[in-house]
Amino acid sequence: MKWLILPIVALAGCSSTSTTTTFPNQKLVIEGEVSSMSRNEVISAIQDCQDNDLRPVLIHAKKKVEGRITDVVIDITCAPRKRKFNKENT
Repeated sequence: MKWLILPIVALAGCSSTSTTTTFPNQKLVIEGEVSSMSRNEVISAIQDCQDNDLRPVLIHAKKKVEGRITDVVIDITCAPRKRKFNKENT
């Protein structure tokens, strides 16, 4: 009976201490597949968000430019503004 429990405990302990981490639904995107937005595209996207009373959220990526890694804007999404509550309204 002792000999049966020992291998089961050893195998259960080994399976729970995995050294590799997997992230579901994530894919490594290579630099050639993502292009950064131009300055005019960024300005017009921010203006569109502000015209619709939304706040712009910039999404950055790292890209190698002239031998240095720098942050570049790859997308802009619009999110709702945070409401300011007055004590009188609550």
